[in-house]
Amino acid sequence: MSDAIEGKPFPAITDQTRPFWSGAAAGRLMMQKCSACGTVNFYPKPWCIECGSRSLAWVEVRPSGTVYSHTVAYSVAMNYPAWQAELPLVMCLIDLDDGARMYAQLTDCSPDDVRIGMRVDAYFASIGEGAGIPKFRPAKASEASGT
Repeated sequence: MSDAIEGKPFPAITDQTRPFWSGAAAGRLMMQKCSACGTVNFYPKPWCIECGSRSLAWVEVRPSGTVYSHTVAYSVAMNYPAWQAELPLVMCLIDLDDGARMYAQLTDCSPDDVRIGMRVDAYFASIGEGAGIPKFRPAKASEASGT
């Protein structure tokens, strides 16, 4: 694979992280789950972040959660001009409904409208052959209110 997608840096895909990236390419949010304590891990690691067990299984998690924190970039990151079209870029820490906290881009939302606790849903963008990336957008009103 190339080292840049559409003028942006390409993630380092290793045997350890491949299920995450290939799952996203297939429209599935895949995370490691500890067989010993049940903790869901993000970012992929060789051991559980809670108990240290190496007994991890890849599982599909619900692609929804809430905004824990966020920041907004108003300038191009890392001298990659391809980011210009996405400015301002909203990056969030998302508390997934299945327990993990992950960082991801929030789209389809003005930076002024982002709120801590806001309900969000994942969607998946292709970044290359066999690789995708989860991004988030605000949940539909009926989903956000739980009705």
